[in-house]
Parts: sequence; C-alpha cells; structure tokens
Amino acid sequence: MTLPAIAIPLMLVALPMFYVSPSRNAREYVEGTVVGVESHQVESPGFTVGGSNPSDAPLTSHYYVYEVSIRVGCETYVGRYETPFHYLPSAFASAQRLELRLTKHVMYFEIPYSDGIRMGIVRRYRECGTNRQSGHSVARAE
Repeated sequence: MTLPAIAIPLMLVALPMFYVSPSRNAREYVEGTVVGVESHQVESPGFTVGGSNPSDAPLTSHYYVYEVSIRVGCETYVGRYETPFHYLPSAFASAQRLELRLTKHVMYFEIPYSDGIRMGIVRRYRECGTNRQSGHSVARAE
C-alpha cells in the first residue's frame, strides 16, 4: 500500500476524535438566579476536650459557611462559600440574577468590586416539568 492509501482511512478514523461538540463551553458565562442561601457558623476543631485544666484545650477558630443555591435552567447548583467574616456579598441575595461560569466542581462569579468569587459545588439537582397527574413539581437528585 502507498502512503496516501493508508493516510486517507487513518484520517477518517482520527478526525472524529478531534471533533469538539458544540455543548456548553466551560469558559462561557450563563445567567442564574439565586433561589436560597443558608448560613452556618462553624467551630474548628469540633471538639474542645482538654482535661481538667482549660488551658489544655486546643485553640479553636470560628468561620462562616454559606450554602448558596443557584438555578440555571432546570439545574440547581448548591455552592459552598467559606469566610472568616459574617458577610456574604449582596449579589447573592435571594431572587437575584447573576452571571456565572460553571465547571464540573466549581462555580465562578464576577461580582463588582471584588476579584471574583469561587464556590465549590457540593450538590446539584434537576427540577424540570410538572407531574401531569398531580400538578406538583418533580425533582430528581443526582
């Protein structure tokens, strides 16, 4: 076989491997709506057993955790935001619309007057359509 005779079938097999599907690009921003925010104060470590002398107890630190639920289309993403301050930017108020970039495990936000905010995705679920028999929403956890 000559080189062109081998190259053509090889290209026909290899080219589809390099095709990038037109699905959502990880670099593009989408619009989402804040559907809920839960805040928790966390103490670390979670125990303070130090024996009979209080000075033997380990040092503790306090920080705040916010779980922000954002709906994009039919998907709801719950992101975790940790901060040493009891402060969450007002862009995350309930029913606020904002731009975000989604990756598999992280949400990125471009918030005015900040360097950008990054939240790890702790869970996601899909909630689309209605149950035709009862008219209630149908939710499926992933």
